[in-house]
Amino acid sequence: MMTIDRSGLTPQTYTLSNGQTLHLFPDTALEIVKIDVTFEAGPYYQSKKLVAVTTNKLLTEGTLHHSAQEIAEFLDARGIIVETSTNLFTASVSAYALRRYVTGLLPLLHEMLAEPAFSQQEFDICVAKRRQQLSTNLQKTSYVSHNLLYAALYGEEHPLGTWADVDDTYKVTPDDVRQFYREHYSLGQAQYIVSGHYDEEILRCFDDCFGHTAAMPLPTPPSVVDPVRRPSSLCSSLPNTVQSTLRIGRLLPLAWDSEAYARFLVLNTVLGGYFGSRLMANIREEKGYTYGIYSQTRLLRGSIVFSICTDVGAADARAALEEIYGEMQRLCDEPVPEKELEVVRNYLMGDFLRSIDGIFERSERFRQMTATGIDERFTDLSLHAMEHVTPQQLQALARQTLRRELMTQVVVGPADTAVAS
Repeated sequence: MMTIDRSGLTPQTYTLSNGQTLHLFPDTALEIVKIDVTFEAGPYYQSKKLVAVTTNKLLTEGTLHHSAQEIAEFLDARGIIVETSTNLFTASVSAYALRRYVTGLLPLLHEMLAEPAFSQQEFDICVAKRRQQLSTNLQKTSYVSHNLLYAALYGEEHPLGTWADVDDTYKVTPDDVRQFYREHYSLGQAQYIVSGHYDEEILRCFDDCFGHTAAMPLPTPPSVVDPVRRPSSLCSSLPNTVQSTLRIGRLLPLAWDSEAYARFLVLNTVLGGYFGSRLMANIREEKGYTYGIYSQTRLLRGSIVFSICTDVGAADARAALEEIYGEMQRLCDEPVPEKELEVVRNYLMGDFLRSIDGIFERSERFRQMTATGIDERFTDLSLHAMEHVTPQQLQALARQTLRRELMTQVVVGPADTAVAS
């Protein structure tokens, strides 16, 4: 295996006047700077559905001093892009700007984060868009099947098992948003990342804007404990659909910092993690049931979800499920041939190199890792597994994790879809 330069994966640091840390990923070859500000403000903390995502979206839609239109005109005139995002625990605002515009952007960015207006007009627009988006998504078999799988795995009362419907868009209020903002958007507890071609002037300006809020101890991130759920089989129908979405999944009894999980990432790639995988070769290339099928893991704080997903013709749903389970069983019964494993090793190494090929990729990787609660031990274990895992170890792991009776199965499609339980 090749030697990898990992010196740029860990950020440099700059201490602001209030003691907070600014994480830095420098690259002087660029003329662009990216700024990420992240808060512990994801849906996990909300007491009412849609409050977290609505709050996050409205941060960029007007302040006490500038309207949404004025902000948009300022950004557009300079080619600045500002994005918002949420995951289960965290919420972020990210900005991309040419280096010469950063010092002008920073005061406005601080204003958006420190003094959002949450006006009724912008709230109504935001909620109306969310309502339309939900109305559309709830007619998609892929969206409904994802939600049903997570509800089955975690339980409908768990933050990962609950999901919003159109009625929920009528229940959230501007007061809910303001209260959530006050409780979860303290700049004194934010994580700051600057990447790209910054200079000393930009760092001083950042400190002038963000370095004088009273720093507070970072909130202790809660852990999502694996609920004990029994495997189940669910079938749901949607009108006016011609295809069925199949999802098979489970909560893995593995920890992110274990050799077993690092090996499972290799096993998952063999099964369905890339275009040359066994599921693609069987379900797509040989049987022609689908245009694409994949398996993946989703790493969360305190739990890991493994899932397989594909869209097939309704008449092929039963046969496709049997072929999927057959490929899982084959991994339990037979060691992966060395030649196939070598192809997977090379793919995984190339995929890892692509994931760190650029300063913004590296800064985003750091942001996602800290949001998930993992560190570079994950990288060490993953690279070691890529190089050293054996066919016998993969077979033993498959027998532990990929048995049919451990899986929850979800099928969403036309009303006449018939599948085996």
